[in-house]
Amino acid sequence: MKNDARTLLLAAALALSPTAATACLWDSDTLAAESARFPGISQLITGAFPRHSQEFYEWRRKTCEQQLAKNPALIALYDDLSVAQHKLGDHKAAIATMLAKEKLKPGVYETYSNLGTFYIYTGELEEAIKWISKALAINPNAHFGREKYQKWLVEWQIDLKKPRGENDSQPQPRLSPHNTLMGFARFVASKESGMDTMSYDSDLALSPEQALAAIRGVSGMMRFADFDNPLLQEAMGDLLLVGELKRNAAQLASICYMQAAQQSTDDEKKAAMQAKCKMAGRFTPDFSMDLVKSQLLYGLKEGNSYFQTIREDEMNWIAAGLDASAEFQKKYLAAR
Repeated sequence: MKNDARTLLLAAALALSPTAATACLWDSDTLAAESARFPGISQLITGAFPRHSQEFYEWRRKTCEQQLAKNPALIALYDDLSVAQHKLGDHKAAIATMLAKEKLKPGVYETYSNLGTFYIYTGELEEAIKWISKALAINPNAHFGREKYQKWLVEWQIDLKKPRGENDSQPQPRLSPHNTLMGFARFVASKESGMDTMSYDSDLALSPEQALAAIRGVSGMMRFADFDNPLLQEAMGDLLLVGELKRNAAQLASICYMQAAQQSTDDEKKAAMQAKCKMAGRFTPDFSMDLVKSQLLYGLKEGNSYFQTIREDEMNWIAAGLDASAEFQKKYLAAR
């Protein structure tokens, strides 16, 4: 199904669940309008977009290992192998593969970009920033500028973990329908203003163009990393809240926060995401947490159904001895 059709169907699925059908202003029309203003975001939140299965990454890992065993000079295969290892949860092996590629051919953008991502998953955030900075030095505009926002996302997390003294607390900005800069959106605005750390200046702002660029950057991370990563869901929610109610996407933001809450393993973080979910709906009559849960559950069901179709295709292609990567691109990406 084509992307625009899936956008409309998923928006309807998110909004027209049995609970949502009784809503007044928190309704399908508003959610559909938000989805139209931010096309593709509803799919990203719930995983209803073309993405590979674990079976695919197992196939790619084995295929790359076999080919590299015959010819270790096939540089491009190192990227495919490392991403497959990463997707299968072996982040240290992915790092080792990229470092081996760096020895064979130093200074390649993809090497540094991949290393920056892999080190995030091992928790080595300073190391991640080092490699992301190297990638930015080579190509600052790759992936629609995604690298810059990935670096800022890591710096945001480092900034939040800094010890705070008794007189150095982080005040929360006063929220209103016209001032919803918080979390990652506030950090992005701080960086766009030339600051090194988070600023709580009430005059801090993001232009519509800056907000959209940041949304595009985080969208890329969700699409190519883990769409349900609670940090990415929170960051997306923060960015979707930027601007006036008629121009932002408060309902989609609330669904992001609910997804982040459900994916969080830390009780304190879970509670914080639930609080953000409530905040996203505070200016909209008839909002309820049960409604958002219902919308998210329905959307995830649709997303999983779509993903299972892809998974079955990939397993069939592999079993038939076909090039699963080429078949995937032909069926799911060529017409998009």
